[in-house]
Formats: sequence, structure tokens, C-alpha cells
Amino acid sequence: MNFIGIDLEGVLIPEIWVSLAEKTGINELKLTTKDISDYKELMKIRIDILKKKQIQSNLLFEIASEIKPYEGAIDFLSEIREKYQVIILSDTFFNLSAPVFKKLNYPTVFCHKLLIDENNMISGMEMCKEEHKKLALDYMNSLNFKTIAIGDSLNDLGMLEKADTGILFKSSNSIKSKYSQYFSCDTYSDLLKKIHQTFNK
Repeated sequence: MNFIGIDLEGVLIPEIWVSLAEKTGINELKLTTKDISDYKELMKIRIDILKKKQIQSNLLFEIASEIKPYEGAIDFLSEIREKYQVIILSDTFFNLSAPVFKKLNYPTVFCHKLLIDENNMISGMEMCKEEHKKLALDYMNSLNFKTIAIGDSLNDLGMLEKADTGILFKSSNSIKSKYSQYFSCDTYSDLLKKIHQTFNK
């Protein structure tokens, strides 16, 4: 059996928090897991900024509902789901990204949940599990799946390391340079080719 663990933001859709930064003009919100590897630290920074600027959660949810998958992402995801077992392993939030999941034709997703307080402010997050991406690949390996992991950021490196084949997709030049042991590409056609070649060996 063949399994693919794939990241969401930066791989299949644009970064939601970057879109919020562009909407609000708050450049600090452009920080992503390409910049900060510790996701809990990154979310603390984001939540502190939102509290300081008094930005309510409904704006983030509105932006998330407007996010569209990258061109070619829906067809790519449909093709790999037809042929292989696929789970999106993401540090997004299910209650935030539900409209995006609908646009992607409801794939299986392992992710977190955003917590909202009585003032409609983001107060924290309920994590799926620490290092859930890495653990998911570890478990699929234990079930004798042949595994591929696809990501773009520092928080994806754990699952890339655990997979039989790790792939960086649309990653930054600094990450690609530092982690050159992983195959890297920027188009879905090249990504599909690599996936099929890997599983058909």
C-alpha cells in the first residue's frame, strides 16, 4: 500500500495568515513556519498581535472562506487520491479552514482547532497532538505502507524525515539549500511525476 502525507498551506492553498497580514497591513503576521519552526511559538506571536491590534476572529474566518486553492491543486489532489491513500497533515485549524476543505472536495485532514473567547477574539488553540505530522508518518511506516511526505516549511521536516521519500514543494531557497537531501520542485506536474516514479519502483 502507498501513503502520502501532504501539507496544506503553501502546498495546496496560499497561507491564510499572510492573506490576513495583507488585509490588515500588519507585516508581523506574514511570519509563517518557513520563518519559525516552533509552531506553538509562532501561534503565540500571532495571537498576541491580534490581541494588541484588537482584531477579532471573524476577520480571519472571513479571509479563510475566500481562500482559493492554487491553480492545479484540485486536479492534483484528486489524481493522487484516486491512486494512493492520502491524508492532509496540517497545522491549520479545522473550524477555520472548513470552507477550503469543501473546495478541495473534502479530503481527510488531521489538524488543530482554534479557540474563540466570548469577545470573539482568538484565545488559543486545541492541538491535534504534538508533532502529529511526524507521528502520522511513523505510524503509516509501522503498517508497512510505502510513504511519501510533501511539505514546504520547517514544521514539515519531521514528517519528511520519517517518510521513505520526503519532498519539498514550493519551498524557500534557504530551506531547499539547507535540506538538499530532499527532492524539490515547484509544479504539480513535476510533483506527480516524482510520486508516480517513487511508487512504481
